[in-house]
Amino acid sequence: MPSLCSSMVSCEAARSRSSGLAALRPLLFLGLFLRGLTGIFSPTYGKIALMFAKPLIAITIAGALTFALPSQAYGADISVVAKKTAKPIPSPLPKWPPSGFKGKDGVFAKVPTRKELVGLLSAKRTLQSVVKNCEEFACGAVIAAAETGCAWWEVTSKVFRTEDGNPTPTQLGSLTTYAKGSAKKAQTTIFLVSSEPILPEVYLSQIRVICHRSSSDAPKPGHTYLANPAPSPTTSS
Repeated sequence: MPSLCSSMVSCEAARSRSSGLAALRPLLFLGLFLRGLTGIFSPTYGKIALMFAKPLIAITIAGALTFALPSQAYGADISVVAKKTAKPIPSPLPKWPPSGFKGKDGVFAKVPTRKELVGLLSAKRTLQSVVKNCEEFACGAVIAAAETGCAWWEVTSKVFRTEDGNPTPTQLGSLTTYAKGSAKKAQTTIFLVSSEPILPEVYLSQIRVICHRSSSDAPKPGHTYLANPAPSPTTSS
């Protein structure tokens, strides 16, 4: 059976027109009624009848237009207003001097707690390489800040190993770490990665933090580890 409408759009338009005409039929009867009033009565009575009929006309027109409009028409007059982007609230300035840091001459540093270290590693995806290295080698970390900023950072540390029955730890080597600079009063985390295999009894200590003000002699960021020579075996005569 051939379709009576060429498209879904034309069908909807035809339905809208037919529903609109159906809703306007009461207006046609009302017009004929008023026309009869003015013809039957005198001009004076006709005007009076028309005066009382005006509110009825307004109500009828409003109702007819409400039902005559298709549902799609209600979305035609929607206006969209894009508000201006809210100004970001500036972050509060970091407390200075920072709490829990050791400082000298405007330079402050501290060893982060395990909780702080886990938070730092999980917050930055760029530190995944550090995590991978620290799964294999003994590592440490330090948080540093300078009142006037630093062009680059230098951190020296030593690697030790504890042994059962020996209260004095054995030094395995020395580590020097070079890191990028930081802005005024900005805290930066510097990770210390040695070349010693990770073991429960191996750790880093005697950490020394140096803030360099000049960038002319800044080395490439990285780590340099110097292992202590293994002690020669002793022989008894």
